[in-house]
Amino acid sequence: MPKIPTFTAQGRPTTDAPSVRTGIQLSPTATPAAGLLPSLNALTDYSIKKRDTAEKVEAAKKVFEIKGELDKYLESEKQNINDEDAINNFKTKYNNYVNQQLGGIKNNRVKKRIQQNLDLEYSEYVYNIKNNSYKALETESLTVINNEINSLSGKYATSDNPILKVKYKTQAKEKVRQFAEDFDLPKNVLDKKLEAIDRNFLLADIQQFAGKTNGASEIKNLDDALNGTKFLNDQDFASGVYNSYLQSISEITIKGDPNSDYDRAIELIDELKEFERSNGYKVKTGDISVKIDELEQKIINEQISHDNIIKSQGENQLFYGYANDLKDSLSKSIADPFAQPELQDRIAAVEIEQEFDRRIKEYALANPKATLAEKRAYARSTTYFLQNQYENNKIEKLSTFNLQQSDTDILSKYNDTVADMKQLSEGKLDQDTIQYYESLARVNGYQDIQSFMNDYLPLLKSQFEG
Repeated sequence: MPKIPTFTAQGRPTTDAPSVRTGIQLSPTATPAAGLLPSLNALTDYSIKKRDTAEKVEAAKKVFEIKGELDKYLESEKQNINDEDAINNFKTKYNNYVNQQLGGIKNNRVKKRIQQNLDLEYSEYVYNIKNNSYKALETESLTVINNEINSLSGKYATSDNPILKVKYKTQAKEKVRQFAEDFDLPKNVLDKKLEAIDRNFLLADIQQFAGKTNGASEIKNLDDALNGTKFLNDQDFASGVYNSYLQSISEITIKGDPNSDYDRAIELIDELKEFERSNGYKVKTGDISVKIDELEQKIINEQISHDNIIKSQGENQLFYGYANDLKDSLSKSIADPFAQPELQDRIAAVEIEQEFDRRIKEYALANPKATLAEKRAYARSTTYFLQNQYENNKIEKLSTFNLQQSDTDILSKYNDTVADMKQLSEGKLDQDTIQYYESLARVNGYQDIQSFMNDYLPLLKSQFEG
């Protein structure tokens, strides 16, 4: 059989279509369209960057707006001493408000940015809440401890029992130590607070001893026993002594009070001027020296006024007693209760007593420097005046119309009364005359001057015309 020729392949099998290879290479930017590719890519990058920037700004604005409301929630929990309760309250408000605000945003990328920013802020909010809660707890605890110490200080200042005084002071220091332990106060801070208690209680003792017999010695002995110079400097010591003496002096120098003792006040001022601490520091130094001098001058001036007032008060008591005796006699001469006086006389007696009291009071106020003799003379003249007024009213009593006078007298009376009524209507009539007509009207059963005159004037006129 003929032998089939064979050959060995020199290349790899391929599915590629037959082609002709050349050495020619073409550039991808050789065509006009291909040359636009870089510009298109740059434009695309710019658009994306612009979109991201706009979304960042929009997210930042919204976060700022949301934080404004969250800051209010933070502030509302500022005084909450329970940090867990404060955090839970804030968290509830935070979630509700943030979810509400995010629900109104359609752009998911913006929403995601806002959420990420708020997540970063949340931890800071929690920190601030805890910090504020701790400060609130410290502040409230300090307020409570101060109130308790003030209460103990008040008990200490008003007690004269040495056992109780030691008890109150010990309790106050124990409360301060407990506070320092609760809030981890440094030792130097605790020491200052304990010194403040020693200082306040020493000042309370000074207040208690000031003005008492041997008070200055008691203050000095106590200051030495407590080694007061360690916690109360000389200036504060002098100020405390001055203020304590000032209060004691004020209590015994009430101008016009018969129980005031201005002589004792001067003695206390002299004692204050000589007061010296055991270390040689004198209370009458610097500003305190000026205050002591001013206080001394004030007390000296007040004592003069006080003595005059006391003297005047004594004379006034004599004057009012004398005037009351005159008033009683006048009242009885008009309506003696044992003589069964008529109703009109009893009314007149009451009115005259009231008028007498008014005149005496006004005179005393208007003439504070009048002598006792002058006051008594005025009381007598007032008695005579009111007695005469009553007699005149009684003579002119309308119920009897006792007008048996000459025509000339009646006409003169009529003209005077008309003139008085004209002045009354113009507001020019003097008060004494007004009260005369008011009394005359009431004695005759009228409520006021006008209604009385409506009958009185026609009656007078008919008398002289007839």
